[in-house]
Amino acid sequence: MEQDFDIEGEILYKDGLKVYFTGYIGQKMDTIEYHDLNGAKVPFERILGKHYQYFKITSTQGTRYEFDNFIGIWEKLH
Repeated sequence: MEQDFDIEGEILYKDGLKVYFTGYIGQKMDTIEYHDLNGAKVPFERILGKHYQYFKITSTQGTRYEFDNFIGIWEKLH
């Protein structure tokens, strides 16, 4: 079964790495494909546990969520 994408996001890490992703509510973090500014795939292991400067999520309905904490907050959205 193909899943529709409900959200898109952007994360800027404190070391300067910025990643983008699309996903759906309930998706596990390690199954999301993350890409950098150049479109290159960023492995989940490279960002796991890193502190970020900001974390933005926008739903397809236009709702916007912003976080400035540790990446574990993502798990609370599921």
